[in-house]
Order: sequence, then structure tokens, then C-alpha cells
Amino acid sequence: MPVDARIPDEMTVAPLPAARSFVATLRKPSHILVAISGGSDSTGLLLALHQAIAEAGCDRLRLSAVTIDHALRVESAAEARQVAALCLELGVSHVTRRWEGAKPASGLSEASRLARYRLIAEVADEIGADLVVTGHTIGDQRETVAMRAARNAGGDNLGLSGMADAVLYDGRHWIMRPFLACERQAIRDYILSRSQSWVDDPSNENTGYERVRVRQALPGSAACLDAEAAVKRRKLSEKTADFLRGHVQVFHAVLAGIPANSVAPDRSEFRHGLAALIATLGGRAYFPAASSMERVLRFLKTRENGRMTVGRVLLDRRCDGLYIFREQRNLPELQIEAHGQGLWDDRFLVRNGSAFPILVTAGRVDDAPGAEVLFPSAPAGVAKPAMAGLPQIAAAAPYATYLTEGVNIRPRLAPFDLFLPRFDLELANAIAVLCGRATYPQPPV
Repeated sequence: MPVDARIPDEMTVAPLPAARSFVATLRKPSHILVAISGGSDSTGLLLALHQAIAEAGCDRLRLSAVTIDHALRVESAAEARQVAALCLELGVSHVTRRWEGAKPASGLSEASRLARYRLIAEVADEIGADLVVTGHTIGDQRETVAMRAARNAGGDNLGLSGMADAVLYDGRHWIMRPFLACERQAIRDYILSRSQSWVDDPSNENTGYERVRVRQALPGSAACLDAEAAVKRRKLSEKTADFLRGHVQVFHAVLAGIPANSVAPDRSEFRHGLAALIATLGGRAYFPAASSMERVLRFLKTRENGRMTVGRVLLDRRCDGLYIFREQRNLPELQIEAHGQGLWDDRFLVRNGSAFPILVTAGRVDDAPGAEVLFPSAPAGVAKPAMAGLPQIAAAAPYATYLTEGVNIRPRLAPFDLFLPRFDLELANAIAVLCGRATYPQPPV
């Protein structure tokens, strides 16, 4: 079995102590779902958690396991059975889920990742798991930081914080990484000490994948992790949350207003908060690119009134402040069948509880009285176009009637609702409250 070349790092922890520490800090009772592929990292995680829980003698911690068969290799089904056999030996309940259907010709890695987490979450729901754990290691962390650094060499690149130790998936499942400070070889040594084995996935040596190329290049690199990067990101998130709570208003999750004396392009919390608002109001999963934000900040530093677009939103600078709302272009129409649901413009989840199909369209820009009622403190030139960013519900067929109370509309926070790293939790909660949403759940440690 190939051994990873490693960069020495004082921050590493042996796998069993890492598992013991995780078990000790975990809120109890808890049902832990281990995502295990059969590779060394996830196999070592299952074994170490099983041993740590047994040593602690804690009957308020329960361990289950799930294997996702991506059906990309002929060997994958047999490997899943091998994992099931290990779980049976340990007395750990195990489920295998297969990613069915056609696979995309391009973007396979990302599609696989999304399918994997979706299937894991389904199992977590079914068995009532309180959290999911994965076997990501410090080697994975180095690779992630190296890839993000290659895409953006700027000192303000938040990607240099790497993977968070905990990520909230779909607003409901915390995914935690107890081995994020563990070396892969140490994990393999631990597995061998338990007289167990693991499966080597040949795709981990396929240089067609960016991560594999970065992994193979890392041993010759002097680069190392910045232990403070994650702390800096968390502190920026908290500082930005304070700024948003004290200086920003968001109306009906479609229009944000920042008073003129709070527009401060040179302050990091303003820049970060503005990027978060642009992504949220534009329905984008990612904050604007650095080049786009530089363009926005140059515009704001002129202190001149005017408009510009970025990330599907319009920034309208006026004497009384800065307004941000969805631009009117490319607003969709969406039909939702009776008792169905759909995502409109990536910004609103619409549930149709009526007995008839409905049509979701953009609001009417010419509805001046409605704009005045919904946005009373905004200038008419802002309030009226902001109306277009609101979903409007109508019957999908002329003969149909429906009860408006049967239709539920909930703002979706695109940068945070699918994957929310723990160090951005305070920022996400501040935006959730501004948009009339409940805050996100806290992690179980």
C-alpha cells in the first residue's frame, strides 16, 4: 500500500487520542453516524471512535455507519460489503446506499460529492443520527489550502483557512472531522495495530483530478498550514456579524439598506458583510470573486452616487446610503404542482400546500402602492425595482382557485443553506435574522 509523503507539522495528533478527545467533548446523548468508504482514513476513524467509546464506558453514545457506493467502479459493491463485514464484527449498525442513475460526463467529482452528502443525510434522517463524522485528515487540509491558494494568491483569501472542523449540511446535519489534525500514515499504523486492513481506491492516484496532482506535488513543497488562518476567519465572521446587526436592514429578504455613514470600504467587516449580502440577495452559493469585489470597492470609494451590478444584484449608491437588491434580468417563472415544492430564483423555497398547481413569477415593478407599503423607508426608485425580486404567486391555470394560506414561502440563504462551515456560523446567523429566518443550529461540541 502506498504511503503518503508528509510535511512535518507540530499540530498533528495521533488518531486514538483525537478520537478520545472528540468523544469527551461531544454533547451527550448523541447518535454518531460514521461515513466510511473502506479507505484508511474512514476505517481508522470508525475503529478509533469504537475504541474510544468503549474505553469511556459511555452508554449515551451510539455509533452507526454508512457507506456510499458511487457505482463508478466495478469493485465498489464488493468494497461496501467488506465495510459491512467490519461493522458486523464491531457490532456497529451499517447501511450501504448506492448512487443510482446516469453520471455526468463533466464535473464528476463535484456531482459525486453532492450525491454522497445527500445520501448520507437521508440515512442520518432515517436512523435519527445527531451528527455525521468523516475521516478528513491534515493531508486533505494541506491539499485544500494549496488548491485555494493557487486560485487566489491574495492575503485576504479566506480559503486559506482550509476546511472547518465542522460543517452544517442542509441546515440540519452537522458533519464533523475528528481526524483533521491526524496524519494519514499514523492512521494506517493504528489500523494495522488493530489487525485490520483498508481498501485503496485507484482514483486516489488518478492525476486527472486536481486534488491528486496537488497531493503529489506537496511533498516537494515547503508550504505549511497557517494555524491562525481559521481563527482569523472566525474572528472576521464574528466582527462582520456585529457590523451587520448594527448597521444593516434587510426588507423581506430582497432589499438591503446601509446608511451612508456606515459605508466604509476600508473596513474588513464592511467588505466581508457586503460580499455576504451580495451573494445572499443574488441567490449565489459563493461570495463574489476577488476581482468583482475590487470593482465594487473602487466604485464605493469614489463616494459618488450611481449604480453597478455584480453577482445578479444591483448596488444603488444614493445620498442617504447604499441599497442592494436583485437586478430585474433573467427572473424565472416556476410552476409548482399541488402539494409540491420548488426553488424560485435560487432565493426562495416555495411549498404549495394547495390542491392546485401554482405559478411563481417576479413581482410587479409598476406596483407603486405595493412598493410603498413593503419598503416604506426606501426611495421610490429603489422600492419599485426591488419589487421584482419578490416571488408572486398565481394560479397556474385560469380555471383554478387556490388558498394563499396554503402556500408557504421561505427565504433561502444560498451561501449558507447547503454547506455552512462552523467559522462562518455567527455571520450566517446574523444574515438569517436580517432576512426573517430562524438561526442555524449550534454544533454538538
